Amino acid sequence: MRMTDHLILFTCIEGLAAGTAAGAAHFAALRWNARLFAAGRMGVALGVQAMRCGLTALLLFALARTGVAALLAGMAGLLLARHAVLREKVRTR
Repeated sequence: MRMTDHLILFTCIEGLAAGTAAGAAHFAALRWNARLFAAGRMGVALGVQAMRCGLTALLLFALARTGVAALLAGMAGLLLARHAVLREKVRTR
């Protein structure tokens, strides 16, 4: 393996880890956000929604600046976290 191959692999691992962590936080906060909407606290709920989406977009932007491999791995991490959160919620019903 060349040095660049190792660098791409390391970038993918970093992107996957960052995407998974951010996705777990994003989708865990979604439950709290839904409760705020249901309680009629629209101002707070919209603020939380904007912050949640803004932080996720900021992470994806940072990963895109790192490279395509990091961005794709980060998006895969987000999807993995989404799957895990949804699977956990379905099991608890």
